[in-house]
Amino acid sequence: MRLGDADAERLELLGRFYDPNSAAFLESAGVAASDSIADLGCGHGAVTDRIAARVGDTGTVYAVDASAEQLRIARSTLARRRNVTFVHCAVEDDPLRGVRVDWVYSRFLLMHVADVRLALLAMADMLTGSGALLLEIADVGSLRFLPGTQESDLWRPWWYALGRSRGASHDVAEHIKELLDHTGFAIQRCDRYQPVAASTEAKLVHALGFDQCAAAYRNEIGVPAERIDAHYAFLHRTVNDPAVAVALFSNTQYIARLR
Repeated sequence: MRLGDADAERLELLGRFYDPNSAAFLESAGVAASDSIADLGCGHGAVTDRIAARVGDTGTVYAVDASAEQLRIARSTLARRRNVTFVHCAVEDDPLRGVRVDWVYSRFLLMHVADVRLALLAMADMLTGSGALLLEIADVGSLRFLPGTQESDLWRPWWYALGRSRGASHDVAEHIKELLDHTGFAIQRCDRYQPVAASTEAKLVHALGFDQCAAAYRNEIGVPAERIDAHYAFLHRTVNDPAVAVALFSNTQYIARLR
């Protein structure tokens, strides 16, 4: 996926459908004033802003991202916040430098890492003894158009093949429970959320993401141009059609603590 300003439109649309649910997740988990929390893979900082407001001026937020470009935008988004420390580092490389926090939070990050087990072990090392891990795991392949057609589903195997080609974990949703167990975590709560809408904005979440990946599908995994064009044609026909809805990718939220 693109980074920085090139992905701003998609992320803004994505936030409309997922940010309120993320805010409810943080509240229900018990994130409160004066807490310390690391937001791993903070991106443009939209959810980090909600976190910073929740923990207040007496709390501490570490906004961590491996991309300097993402952090540049996050710094602008969060310029008024005085309780946020920005860290340019990969999750596996000890971004907190030994500091321990009450909460480690990550939304949609783990599908982009090469070794989820290593990332989870790194997260475990960031927690206090009573701390908790808060994960939001995207299952991108669960996205469906309603009604669906052969052309509407063409992209799905390409997404997983691209993950394998790049050494990413696009299938993390299938394995996360097992990986949490193997890294010493016990799941305390698990909730699944999947927005469904017929609006142009909802369908653009997928259309913009597909457009970002189309060249890689063609050049990196060899998808024929005519197959890519077939999915583009489907999107062009349906993006403004109120008779076609989309079930956006599911988001499963986990609260886990070390055993």
